[in-house]
Amino acid sequence: MLMNLNRLAITGAMALTFAASTGPAWATQVSGKEQTKMQKEIQGKLTKDNDLKNNRIAVSVENSVATLKGTVDTSGEKARAEELAHVDGIVRVDNELDVGSKNVGTALTDTALTTKLKTELLADDQLKHSDISVTTNNGVVILTGTVPTQAESDHASAVVQKADGVKTVSNKLRVTGAAAR
Repeated sequence: MLMNLNRLAITGAMALTFAASTGPAWATQVSGKEQTKMQKEIQGKLTKDNDLKNNRIAVSVENSVATLKGTVDTSGEKARAEELAHVDGIVRVDNELDVGSKNVGTALTDTALTTKLKTELLADDQLKHSDISVTTNNGVVILTGTVPTQAESDHASAVVQKADGVKTVSNKLRVTGAAAR
């Protein structure tokens, strides 16, 4: 009987040693090069997504587990980011994204910036008769509407670009070719 207990103890110790040395079942050892490749692929997908490209999302990959950190505007964007992070080689996504602005200041900043830019465009002698709409999301300004000339479209972009708080300008103004009023 003592011999059976010894065998059982040795078998148990061997099993524990083996389990400890293999690591968690979900972890997959991959090279640093593969981790970087997966990270870049995920970051590329997030950057190309229209709803997510204006959000700051940090991506890290370790042992085939992708971790997402940062802030998105909605729970739908959070779910979309996680979906895009499931690329070949990723076995799990740790989605640590916060939903909503870190504080109300971001929304207020965008609103204030939009108001400021509309005022500047209306006050500009060259643009005051143009039909320009301004929207802002996380410092990215989108100009839509119509202007008579390409020069006025370019001027509108320049006026907006030099304002404090503007990260980039997306000029979607349509040139009508109509003479200025």
